[in-house]
Amino acid sequence: MAQHNTSINDSTASDSHLLLFKELTEKQLYAESVFIRVLSVIEIPVMILTLIGLCFIIKSRPAASVFVSNLILSDLIQVICMLIAAVAATSWTQKLYVAYHYSLIASLYFMACVAVERYLLVSHPIWCRSHHSLKLSCFISVIVWFVPLIFAEIDPPCIYFNRLPRCIAFLIPYPIIILCFAGTWRGLSRSISLTALQRKLILGSLFLVLLTYTLLILPAVIVAFFVQFHSYKFAIRVYRYARLLVCVNPLADCVLYLFIRPDVRNMMKSVRCCRRRQRLNHNQDEHSVVNPQNSCCTVVCCISAQEPASHSLNTCSSV
Repeated sequence: MAQHNTSINDSTASDSHLLLFKELTEKQLYAESVFIRVLSVIEIPVMILTLIGLCFIIKSRPAASVFVSNLILSDLIQVICMLIAAVAATSWTQKLYVAYHYSLIASLYFMACVAVERYLLVSHPIWCRSHHSLKLSCFISVIVWFVPLIFAEIDPPCIYFNRLPRCIAFLIPYPIIILCFAGTWRGLSRSISLTALQRKLILGSLFLVLLTYTLLILPAVIVAFFVQFHSYKFAIRVYRYARLLVCVNPLADCVLYLFIRPDVRNMMKSVRCCRRRQRLNHNQDEHSVVNPQNSCCTVVCCISAQEPASHSLNTCSSV
C-alpha cells in the first residue's frame, strides 16, 4: 500500500514537472513571437529602403552592390518567413522551414562573396578593375542562389534541410571570411592605388561582416552542433536564445550599404564639419561669457576692417 502511494506521488510529481516545463516553453514561444514581430516592424522598412538605395547605386557603381543587394534580399526573405510563423502562432510549416534555411544559407555565402570581393580589390586591383563587371557579379550571384541545394535532401517535390548538413553549410563561409579579412589587413599596408578613405571603407566592411558572423550566427551554429549529439534541455533552451541572435543579423547586414555609398566621403566630411562647428561655437560661447569686453572689441575690429575709415572712427567713438 505504501509503495502504491509513493508511486502515485512520483507520477503526480513528474506530471507537475512536465506541466511546468510545458508552461515555460509556451511562455518562451510567446516571448519569441513578440520579439520577432517587433523586430520585423523595424527590419522590413529598413531593408526595403536599403534595396531602393542599392538600386540607385547600381547606376554609378554596377558591380560593387550586386552581392550586397542579394544579401539584403535573402535577409528580407528570412524576416518575412519569421513574421509569418510568428503571426500564425503555430509551429513552423515545412515550406516556411525550407524557405527560411534556404535564404539563410544563401545570405551567409553572399557575405563570403562580399569578403572575397573586398580582398580582390586590395590584393589584385588591376585584375579587379579589368575583369570585375556587372555580368560576372550577376553570374556568381545566380550560382550562389543554387548553393543551398548541395546541402539539402531532395525528395521531389519536397526539399529537406537536416541539422548536421545545415550546420556544415553554416560553418564553411566562416574560414573564408577570416582568411579574406587577414589577407586584406596585410594587403592594405602595401596597396598604393587606394586612398586612405577607401582603405578604411574596405577594412570596415570586412570587419562588419566578420563581427556579424562571429557574434550573431556562430553561437547558434555551435549550440546546434551540440544539440545534434546531446539533446539536453539546457542546450535546447540556449539554442532558442542563440536563434534570436540570428534574427538580428538582417538588421546588421543593412549597415554594409553605408560602406559602398558613392557619397560616403561627403557624409564623413559633413559629420566632421558639424563636430568642428559645434566645438568652435562652444569655445566662442565660453570665451564671450568669461570676457564680454574682448568680444565687443573683436566685433568693432571686424567692422573697422570691412567699412571705410570714417565709419570706423564714428563707431569707435560711439562705443
